Amino acid sequence: MSQMRARILPLLLIGLLAAAVMLSGCGPKEVRAQASASDIERSVTVLGRATVSGQPDVALIGVGVETLAANVGDAAAQNNAKMAAVLAKLKELGIADKDIQTSNFSINSERNYGGDPTAPAQYRVSNMVQIKIRDLSKVGSTLDAAVSAGANQVWGVSFTIEDQSKLEAEARTKAVADAKSRAESLAKLADVELGPVLAVTEGGAVMPVYYGGGRGASGAGEVMMAAAPTSISPGEVQVMYQVQITYGIE
Repeated sequence: MSQMRARILPLLLIGLLAAAVMLSGCGPKEVRAQASASDIERSVTVLGRATVSGQPDVALIGVGVETLAANVGDAAAQNNAKMAAVLAKLKELGIADKDIQTSNFSINSERNYGGDPTAPAQYRVSNMVQIKIRDLSKVGSTLDAAVSAGANQVWGVSFTIEDQSKLEAEARTKAVADAKSRAESLAKLADVELGPVLAVTEGGAVMPVYYGGGRGASGAGEVMMAAAPTSISPGEVQVMYQVQITYGIE
């Protein structure tokens, strides 16, 4: 019996020591895993904005012809003849084919024309084109010429910059500087140090287009022909840029 106890005791001691070693190895690993999971990244996210202005170099004008007749064929024929005269005048002024684009063509029947329910149907044909004018000094004279040639619909004048890449680059630089300034101000208020950039999200550039007044009605040609030459002011256009930047804080 004593011999059996002598054999069992060493085995128990070896087992206890092995268990102690295993437990001592597990403890620190679990603590490290918990610390890693609870490690929350410290950061601040800001929006940087900038607006830059530039002189427009292109004008966009919508002009067209609207005709009304009791027969759809007559309305279309009248419209085609008048629009052909308008397009011929535009080309005579030096406007290239690539700068004249049809923006709308429609035919509509009006069965209660003039408020008389017994009146026969009338057919209205409308043909609109968008003109791109590259010489801004000729915007007013081009409008007058189109109306003189038969256009009786004018829907707005807008100004833009055809190649806005330089303005975009300038606005982008200023937006990033604005974001950094905002982040530094927030870090100072929070009594922390601003760290490296962690993420950048580009909001992109938006260029609002300046619009002039639009006008359009049957007989508009006669009204404008009798009036003084059309005066147009291009003004300025603006490019707005936005960027979102996340900074680490220390």
